[in-house]
Amino acid sequence: MASLTFRPWTRDAPEAGSLKDVLSRVAADRGHFRELTEAALQEEIAGEGALESSDSDEDDENEDREDSQASAKPATRDDLFKARAEMLQHIDTANNEVMIALDFVSLLLTKDAPEKGKTTISAEIKKQIPLGSLGYDMWQNMPVNKAREAQDALLATNVRMESLQRSADSLLVAADRLESNVRKETQYWDQILSITANGWNVCKLPGQQHRLGVTYGFNESAPEFSRRGIAALNASPDGGILLERGIGSKPKAMRVILKQGGLDVGRSRVPTVADESETMLEARIRHARNSLFDEELYHELLRESRGQASLGVSTTSDGIVFRSTSAESPQSVEVLLELVGLDDIQDDLDVKLEQDTLAQVIALVARTLLSQAHREKVKKRSAVPPPLSERRDDRPTLPILRPVMAFLLQQTAMKLVNQYTSSIGTLLAAAHIDHEDQLAAFDLSKAADVHGVEDLASILMQRWTSESVLSFYETKITIRLETTLAQSFGTLYTHIGTNGRVDKFTECEELRTSCDAAIASELALYLQRKAGQAWKCNVREALVTKHDSKDGKEGRIWVTVDSQAGLLALNSPTKKISWGSQSSSSNTFNDAWLELLG
Repeated sequence: MASLTFRPWTRDAPEAGSLKDVLSRVAADRGHFRELTEAALQEEIAGEGALESSDSDEDDENEDREDSQASAKPATRDDLFKARAEMLQHIDTANNEVMIALDFVSLLLTKDAPEKGKTTISAEIKKQIPLGSLGYDMWQNMPVNKAREAQDALLATNVRMESLQRSADSLLVAADRLESNVRKETQYWDQILSITANGWNVCKLPGQQHRLGVTYGFNESAPEFSRRGIAALNASPDGGILLERGIGSKPKAMRVILKQGGLDVGRSRVPTVADESETMLEARIRHARNSLFDEELYHELLRESRGQASLGVSTTSDGIVFRSTSAESPQSVEVLLELVGLDDIQDDLDVKLEQDTLAQVIALVARTLLSQAHREKVKKRSAVPPPLSERRDDRPTLPILRPVMAFLLQQTAMKLVNQYTSSIGTLLAAAHIDHEDQLAAFDLSKAADVHGVEDLASILMQRWTSESVLSFYETKITIRLETTLAQSFGTLYTHIGTNGRVDKFTECEELRTSCDAAIASELALYLQRKAGQAWKCNVREALVTKHDSKDGKEGRIWVTVDSQAGLLALNSPTKKISWGSQSSSSNTFNDAWLELLG
C-alpha cells in the first residue's frame, strides 16, 4: 500500500494554470514555436489514425502474448495449487491493508463523530487505543511577511556562519592534535625499530596484548630471573619510550671490595645510573639487562657459599666474605662480594684505590663463569635428553666462587713468592754475587689457543701453576706454585733444589725457611769448592770447616741467610761480615771469604 500524506485542503479552489506554465510544457513537448505551424499539426493529427504497426511489432506482441499465456496457464496440478495459494495471499494482504485504512479513518472520526466511528472500527483497535485519541485540525495559511522572512534568513545565515566557524576551529584543533599524535607515533615507532635493528626482541606482553615489551633476560637463567627478563615499552607524553621493569625493580650491581688491615684497598667499577634525560633507549635496556645479570650472579654466589664454610667462606649482612690466604698474614686480603643499589653508591664512584684493577678482574671472572654456565645449559638442552624416570633432577650449584677463590689464592701466593725472590736477589746483589731471577707469573702458554669466552672459561676452571727461578753461580732454585680447590684448599708450594730434591709446603713461611737454608747451603758449597780439598762442608748447617794438623786448631765459617730480616752473613767464631737492609759491607762475597780466612 502506498504511503498517504494528509494535508489540509486549501480554503480557495486552485487557480487554473498560468500561461507561463502552458508555454513551458508546450516547448518541452514540441520544441521551439518557430517549427510549430497549424499545417504541421493537422498533418500529424491526420497521420495518427493511418499509422499501422509493423510486422516486427506484431511478432513481438504475439510472442509476449504467448509467453504470458504460457506463464499464466499452470502446467501441473501442483502449479495450480501454488497459483491459488499466491492469489489468496494477495487477497488477504489487500484485505488487511483496507481494514487498516478503515480503522485509521474510523479512529479519526471518533474525535468529532464518535457514533459514526464506533460502527466501523474493529474490536481489536478498541481494546488497544482509546477512542478519540486521534484528531485533526484545519490550518489557515499565514500571510507572507517579507521583512520577517528576510530577518529569519539573516539569522539563519549568521547561525550557519557561527556553526561553520566552530567547525573550522574544531577541525584546526583536530588537525593540530592529529599532527602531534602522528609525530609522537613516528618517534615511538622509530625507537622501536632502532632497538629491533640492534638485536633486541620486541614482543607483546603476556596477558596484555595491547602493550609492547622488550625481552632482555636470559632463557638459561633460573626461573625466578628468566620471568623478570621482560619490560614494558610505554609511550611517554612527549613521544619517547619509558622502560617499565615493574614495581620495586631498582637497578643493582655486584661490587667487589678488597680490604687489608680493615681499610678498603680496591673496589670494582659499577655502571652509573641512567640519567632521566637520556634518550638512548638501548642504553637503558642494556642497563636493565646488566642489573638482572648481576642479581642472578649474586644469587648463585650465595647458593654456592652455603657449602663452602670449610674453605673460610662466610656470609654477613653486607655480603659474601673470604680471604686470599688460608692463614692470617699482613699480606692477606679480605674479599667482600656485595649486591648494592646504584642509587646508593654514587658518592664514591670517583675515588681511585690501589687494587681497583684486581677487584675489577675478580668481578669479570665471576661474570664470565656465569655466562659459561648459561652456555652449558643451552648445550644440555639441545642434546638428546636422558630416559624418563621418576627421579627429579636437583638444580646443581654453579661453580663460580671456587674458581674465583683459586685465582685470588694463586695471585696472592705469587705476590708472596715474588717478594721473597726479590729480597734474596737484593741480598745477593749487595754481596756482589752474580745471579738471575725469574719472577712467578700466571701461565699464559694456553692463551694462544683462546678463541672465545668458552676457551677462557675452561682455563679459569683448571688449576693454576706458576714458577719462580733463582740462579747464582752453579745453583738453580725453583719454586713452583699450584692452586686448586678441587681436592684441597690453598696453594701448594714446591721447592726444587739443585740436587733434584723436592720439598712441598702448604705455607709460604715454611717455604721461606726451606729456601733460606738451601741458599745458605749452596753458598757454603761454593766456598768449599773454592777453598779446596782441605775444607769440608756440612750442607745441613751451611758450615765450612778445616782442621789444622800443625797446631790442632779448627777453622769454622758458616753462612747465614734470613730473608725475613733481610740479612746475608758470613760468620766465623771471631768475626761477622753481613749484607742487608740494616748494615751492609762494602766487600764482595769472595773478598769477605778471604778476609775471614786471613
